[in-house]
Amino acid sequence: MGLGHDVDLIAGGLSRILHGLRGPKENTASELAPYFDQSLAKLNPEPPPLLAVRAHDSMASRLLRTTTLSWPSAHPILSPAYARRHATEYRCNQTAYARWLRPERRQRRGCLVYIHGWLEPGSWVEEAFVFPRWLRHLDVDIVHVSLPFHGRRNTRSALFSGEFYWTADLVRSFESIRQALWDVRSMMGWLRRQGYEQVGATGISLGGSLAMLLACLEPTPDYVIPIVCHLMLAEAVENAAILWRLKRDLGRWGIDEPARREIFRRVGFDDAVPVLAPERQLWVEARDDAHIDPALVRRQWERWRRPELHWITGGHMTFPAHLPEITDRMKTFLRQNVPFA
Repeated sequence: MGLGHDVDLIAGGLSRILHGLRGPKENTASELAPYFDQSLAKLNPEPPPLLAVRAHDSMASRLLRTTTLSWPSAHPILSPAYARRHATEYRCNQTAYARWLRPERRQRRGCLVYIHGWLEPGSWVEEAFVFPRWLRHLDVDIVHVSLPFHGRRNTRSALFSGEFYWTADLVRSFESIRQALWDVRSMMGWLRRQGYEQVGATGISLGGSLAMLLACLEPTPDYVIPIVCHLMLAEAVENAAILWRLKRDLGRWGIDEPARREIFRRVGFDDAVPVLAPERQLWVEARDDAHIDPALVRRQWERWRRPELHWITGGHMTFPAHLPEITDRMKTFLRQNVPFA
């Protein structure tokens, strides 16, 4: 293994400082019945059209050619107990946000929806270092959707962005995934109604896993480009260093490895089946990834009928060093697989 793998292990070790501050207060494993043994489509119904999208414009946004969008997030919560928390201490998550980048001051023919990774506080990193290259080379507009419990959607009681998103409070974690899918699908539908001919989805790490799930839900994106991710959540919980706290807290509550694996099997993310054709998918994965096991990537890739798969050298945390290579591969994929590109 190379430097990228070592960097991933260091990042996993540093996460112990962040996540070691505290864990979730509530063990909600006994409340998971509504999430068990349901199809992915039933767990994630199609959102109705967005009717109240607000554009927050300013002099700065006009100069940067970006617009902040907000809209009510009204995903149907399955747990009555969690619905009460959602309506009170987590009510900031009832509003969704996105950044809409249109560098030509007019709409291009295609739009790429970007889903960020776990723990990101906002979109400034991507807007400074990632999106400018994509906007120049891919000939698409970009919409960056904020995940629940991140950035402006983070609760005041959270110690850091994303603290409450993926923890041993499993009802909250599964509802966070469902709400993220609901919000992104709502925005994709809105973008189509704005006149975009093609709306694709991409994301990195957690965001890439959500992009994969979008490929399993109708109406699908026109294409997906998941980056350094897979859907083997049970394996990630057991083996990814960055998820040590979730695993430890569940174990502390008496939920051992067989029980943890059974929970994730019954929720069904691991076995999600794509609706989107393989030729409309480009996977970008890292050969030395210490958090996303390449062997598990290959297993899912085989089950998903071998979509295009591009391997970068290095690890999970060092993918930014390969941004020019990734962008070139994305450009080729879009030219070959998206009709107007």
